[in-house]
Amino acid sequence: MKERRVMAHLVRGLSVAALIVSSIWPQQAVAADSLATINAPADGANLAAGQASKVEYEVKQGTKAHHVHLFVDGAEVATGHKLKGSFELAPLKAGEHKLCVAPVNHNHTPIGEKACIGVTAQ
Repeated sequence: MKERRVMAHLVRGLSVAALIVSSIWPQQAVAADSLATINAPADGANLAAGQASKVEYEVKQGTKAHHVHLFVDGAEVATGHKLKGSFELAPLKAGEHKLCVAPVNHNHTPIGEKACIGVTAQ
């Protein structure tokens, strides 16, 4: 009986620890069908308003992607010709913003879903 209580406490403690770690660990943004990943900034990150930032991305190997497009709040703002790299992000106005990276082929046709994150400029 005492062993069961000890085991129950241990399981609850591990569950709480797992929830805490998963809530503070930086998450990569990957759409379910996306061939791209945004590695930085993390989804939900706070950026300094009015200051340039960097968006780091990569596209899965073995895809037919030729290059990537960066979108800020739905508008295409840059093109990258590397399948793993970064973009210099122009200063953002204060508020919430959506950043997306879309892998595309030679004809600029999207391949798979965009990888998107939300950030807040403060």
